[in-house]
Formats: sequence, C-alpha cells, structure tokens
Amino acid sequence: MSRKRPPASEAPAKIRVSLLSGVPTIDAATQGDLVKWLSQFQNVVYQMRIRDYLQMVNWDALIEATYSGASEQPSDAKKLQLKNAMLLTSERMFPIMRPFFLFLDAEIRRIDLTGDKAVIIARTHDEDGVEFKLRWWLLRRGGQWQLTDFENITVNTRFSALLLMGFQAASSQEGMSKEQSAKFIQLGVAVQDGETDKAYALIKELEASGLPSVLSEVFLATKLGVLSQMDDKKEELETSLNDLEKIAPTNPVLYLMRAASSYDASDYQNTIVWAKKIGASVGHDEDSWSMLVDSHRELKQDKEYLAAAEGWAADYPNSVAALWILWQALPEEQRDTRVKPLLEQLTPAEEKLTSFAEYASDEDAVGALKLVFDVMKARKVPKETLKDYQSALQDALELQKSASKDKK
Repeated sequence: MSRKRPPASEAPAKIRVSLLSGVPTIDAATQGDLVKWLSQFQNVVYQMRIRDYLQMVNWDALIEATYSGASEQPSDAKKLQLKNAMLLTSERMFPIMRPFFLFLDAEIRRIDLTGDKAVIIARTHDEDGVEFKLRWWLLRRGGQWQLTDFENITVNTRFSALLLMGFQAASSQEGMSKEQSAKFIQLGVAVQDGETDKAYALIKELEASGLPSVLSEVFLATKLGVLSQMDDKKEELETSLNDLEKIAPTNPVLYLMRAASSYDASDYQNTIVWAKKIGASVGHDEDSWSMLVDSHRELKQDKEYLAAAEGWAADYPNSVAALWILWQALPEEQRDTRVKPLLEQLTPAEEKLTSFAEYASDEDAVGALKLVFDVMKARKVPKETLKDYQSALQDALELQKSASKDKK
C-alpha cells in the first residue's frame, strides 16, 4: 500500500494543552518541549517522512520493554538483530501504520513525568469528527525525547487500536511466524476498517496459533473492541474482560468496557465507579460523560447529576447533547443565564442550534425553545429555519396552555 506524500505546504492542526483537573503539573519548559516534540512527530507522520520517523523512536528502549519480565534476556548481538529487523519492518509497514498515528487538533489532557520518562494522553478527532484518545510513552536521552510506545484508544467505538510499536518488537522475536505477523497486520487493518466479522475470524486464528505472551494485553484489548460490536458474543466478551483485568487492571479499554457493560445492565453504581476511572486516567469522552450523568440521574443523586452535567458541558462546550443535559439538570431559574452564553458560542451556528431546538421540541420545552429561538435570531440563522422553530414554539405554547386548562 503506497500513498502520495501530502504537499509540504499542508500542515497538521495545532496542539494545545488542557490538563485534566487533579493531574500532576510539570514545569513550563518541559511541557513546552513535549508539545514541540508532539508537533514534530505529527508533521513527520503527516508528511510521510519515514526516515525522520525512524529517528524519533527509541528502538533500544522498545526492545528492552518487550523483554521485561522474560526468563531469558537477549544478547547484545540479538538486540542488534532485532533492531535492524524492526527498522526494516517499520519502513515497509509505514503506509499501513500511518493512519494509527495521524491526529488532528490534539488537546493534551494529561502528562505524567517520572525522571526522564513521560506519558502523554491527548484527545483528538478524525476528519469525520470521531473522537480518539491517544497515548505516547517517551524517553529523554541526551536532551532529546524519543518514542518508546504508542496507543490509540478509539473511545467512541470502545476498542484499542493495535499497539503497533510493541507489535513490531514481538513480531521480530524468534517464535512468531511470518504467517502470524501477516495475520496480525491484517487484524489491525480489519479493525481500522470496521470489518468486524473478518477481524473476529483473524482473532480466532491467532489464538489457535499461540501468540507470544508479550502481546497478551494489546491482543485482548483489540479482541474486546471487536467483541463489543457483536451482539452474540456477550459471554466471550465477559471472559475476555476478566482475562484483561487479571494482567492489566489499569488498562483504559478495560475501564471503558466495564462502564458500558455496567450501564447496559442498569448497574448504575458500578457505572459511576468505572466512568470516574475513565475520567481520572485518560479523560472522559462523551459516552462516559453521558453514562455518568444518566447514572446519577437514575439514582436520583441530584447534586452529583448537576455536577456531572456541568463537567460534560465544560469539557465539550460545542456538544449539543451536553448543553441539553445541562439545561435539564439546572434549576429552572438558572437555565437561561447559564445556557445562553454556551448557545451563543456553538459552531456551526445553524446546525448546532437546530439540533438543540430539536431536543427542546421533542420535549415540548417552551423555555428552551424560546431561548434557542432568540439566539438563532441574534446569530442570523436563515429565515427558513427560524420559521420552522417559531412554529414549533407556537405548538409547544398551545400545548402548555391546554395542559394548564386541564389542570383547572
């Protein structure tokens, strides 16, 4: 698979820092260096500069991490052989790997720094607006940061993409056949393309072939993502969740899956527990915010319900769903003053305001319809759209009057 290199004039989006509350802080200079490194990495991947990419990875550290805990450590000669094999594999696989590394409008949510080691967690989205959580492991050597591992956590579809860096190291070991390596690559492509049945078939073939233990965590995380898309695999999903929890109890994919599983079973107390772990580790996506808010509401925990609704709206100020939930959670006398400034910032105006008006119309919420109609007029939404929602407002007012008469 080959792709034409983007023109040099094209550049990826900006990277900004918006750290989660409660996470450790680091000095401004180190933070600036890490942001600069991430920007350079994105440019290298975006421009398909394979040689520069190879230099931004610490292959020696990757090999050491791969063999950590192994009963037998490789010799220096073996390490050199592995490194050369990984460099060659990476160069050949780069067109396939590249989509896993691409990101847009990255927002750094957490930086964990321990000496010369750093872990960066950021959220971003693709061209269709689908959100991703990304995590980079970096090591500083000679004043320069280099990549030692990478994870793409696709939050919205609740599966982890292949940890391709770790995969390369494992595939270079003796004992992993060329056929297994090829199937692992095919699995990654099938997951990326949403070919669930094909991905599942490859998973079963790889399980039967006996994979190296170093791949257990990434393999299970990937398997969970596939199983979560298959309605007839609930028992296998639960078994795989238990298996992942045994070997990687802090894996964010585990948190995501446990929260979703608890929520689907109407186990709202445990949904809250797991959703909070998502927020503290990699930051909430809209799904985990939604589950958290709804769980507090179902348990009639009004204070927590409002706090979660406020957190969702603050974290995703351009989300119509978040603003509608905030409207519902707020005391009636605070709704206009709290929600109006947020509606005034929604973009694109017509699309987002129309969506909010649809929520309000479905609920016959007169106050919300009045507010969004006023904001629509102020933001010069087309007359045709205004006419539609003026009609919806009039219908809601008539329904309100009718209900008031019936009470009398």
